[in-house]
Amino acid sequence: MLDQLMNMLQNSGKESVIDNPQVPNEHNDGVLQSAGSSIFDSVKNMMANGQIGDISQLASNPAHPASQQIQSNFIENITSKFGIDGAAAQNIASQLIPGVLAKIGGGAGNGGFDISSLTSSLGQLGLDKDKDGDVDLNDVKNMLGF
Repeated sequence: MLDQLMNMLQNSGKESVIDNPQVPNEHNDGVLQSAGSSIFDSVKNMMANGQIGDISQLASNPAHPASQQIQSNFIENITSKFGIDGAAAQNIASQLIPGVLAKIGGGAGNGGFDISSLTSSLGQLGLDKDKDGDVDLNDVKNMLGF
């Protein structure tokens, strides 16, 4: 699934990252990997915090606070790691992140993958504490010792 995410970023990032003169060519892959990490880590944290319902809204609502947080994390990351100007980083984030999130929500038939495969993959990372095949509020309770 992470490979699929990186493929989507490569395809979506051609104009906003690869062909962008404000992103030095030697940083193209790093910027795209930062976008992938921002998305993946944010979704993983949302699941761990019981915000599973919000995950499905990421794809359809670029103004959703979680989507805005992903963009903000990405901007912070690429300005500090790669020295990309803040305005350029904002422009890259606003082009790249919502487009990739929309593809994720579009399902496998539309060049993305569905939310259930994403949650399943994250469950395999150890978030499925009660081993029932999904990540839900019971898993959060188990993580917190309730």
